[in-house]
Amino acid sequence: MPSNFLDTTGIMVRGRFVRKLKLLLTITNLKKQGFVLQKRFPTPYHDYKENNLSELVLEDGNHFEEEEATVGSKEITKLSEEKLSDKMASCNNQYPSLSDFKELCPPGGNHSIVLYTTSLRGIRKTFRDCNTIRFLLRSFKIVYHERDVSLHLEFREELWKILGGKVIPPKLFINGRYIGGADEVVGLHETGWLGKFLEGTPTHSSDSPCTGCANIGFAICSNCCGSCKVFSANRDNNDECFVRCPDCNENGLVKCPVCC
Repeated sequence: MPSNFLDTTGIMVRGRFVRKLKLLLTITNLKKQGFVLQKRFPTPYHDYKENNLSELVLEDGNHFEEEEATVGSKEITKLSEEKLSDKMASCNNQYPSLSDFKELCPPGGNHSIVLYTTSLRGIRKTFRDCNTIRFLLRSFKIVYHERDVSLHLEFREELWKILGGKVIPPKLFINGRYIGGADEVVGLHETGWLGKFLEGTPTHSSDSPCTGCANIGFAICSNCCGSCKVFSANRDNNDECFVRCPDCNENGLVKCPVCC
C-alpha cells in the first residue's frame, strides 16, 4: 500500500479526533458555567398556599400589599364612623326639639300636619319634591292635611301670607312650626328626626282612598257641574242670564264633603 495513502488516512483520523476532543471540552465548560450560575443564583422558593400568602413578612418588617389594604380599609371605616357620629351629634345640637323651629302656624294647623303642594307638572323638580314629601308622610301612615295651591287659589294666598313672599311648594308645617321644603324634610328623615317630630300624630284607620275625592280633597261642584256658571232669571224684567256659581272656587271645585 502506498505510503502517501497511509499518511493521508492518518491525518484524517487525527483531524476527526481533534474535533471530537474540542467538542467534548466545549460541552464540559458549558456544564461547569451552568452549574456555577445555578449555585450563584438559587431558585427562589414559592409558597402557593393561600393561607400563607397574607402571613409572609419581609425582612424589614413591612407587610405585603394585602395586609396594607386591610389596615387601610379598617382606617377608612373608622374615619367614616367617626364622621357619622359627629354628624349625628351636630344634628342633635342643631335640632334638639320641635320648638327650635320657627313658629309659623297656618289656619287650623296648631295641632296638625299641613303640607302645601301643587299638582301641576310644568316644573318637574317642584312636582318631584311634592311627591317626595307626600311619600314620606304616607310611609308613616299619619293623618295630614294636604293643600294643593293649584286647585284652590286661597291656599296659595294663604301660603304667601304666612311666609311673607311668593314662595313655591312644597312646604311642611308640623304643629304650628315651619319645617321647610323638600331638602329640609328629606334631611330630617335621613337623620331620624322626622319620625320623632311626628310622634303622637293620629294615624289612618285604613289605607283605602276616600270614596268622595280619592284623597284629592276636592270634588266637582254639583251646582254648576264645574262650569262656574249657573242660570238665573230676573223676575222683574223676565230676563235670563248666567251668573257666577256661589258654591265652587275658580276651578269649579268644592271641598270634599266626605273627608274635609
